[in-house]
Amino acid sequence: MRILGICPRIRKEGVCIIAITALRIRILFLGAFFKRVTIDPKHRTLTVASRYFWLLKRKRKYHFKELEAITYGYEDWNDTSWVSFSHDSFDWFTVGIKLRCNREFTLFNFIGDGTFTNNGPLPEWMYWDEYVTDFSGSQEKESRCFVDLLCQMTGKKVVPPNPYAEG
Repeated sequence: MRILGICPRIRKEGVCIIAITALRIRILFLGAFFKRVTIDPKHRTLTVASRYFWLLKRKRKYHFKELEAITYGYEDWNDTSWVSFSHDSFDWFTVGIKLRCNREFTLFNFIGDGTFTNNGPLPEWMYWDEYVTDFSGSQEKESRCFVDLLCQMTGKKVVPPNPYAEG
């Protein structure tokens, strides 16, 4: 269900792919935070334009040859997952770029309600009510599609992110 995930809006404009901050994030923070990533295969560039607190603007342009890899990571942000055998995950997928100079930048986070997981000794039918009411967002599918698109356009491989990468 798309409504359960917070993902950037991705569209095609000519030969370019443009990804912008999710509308819900822009509304929630009253437009204080905004990011636009443009992938231009014709000029072989990736441009990241961002705005913080309405005034601080930053624009970075990277040629594909400056990129070493595309970073892709996952974390379960459900705070009860380490306490119980079964839980409903809260997915947090991170997509970014790694430069040849070993610097990393997070492009976007794909966030949303995940699926119910049973890691305990009890059979799954014991949790039938969790399975019946379990809904999950589209964040996993959308993040994977975005990563695949970045890899195809830039010709780079996927690596796990550094947890201390810049936003």
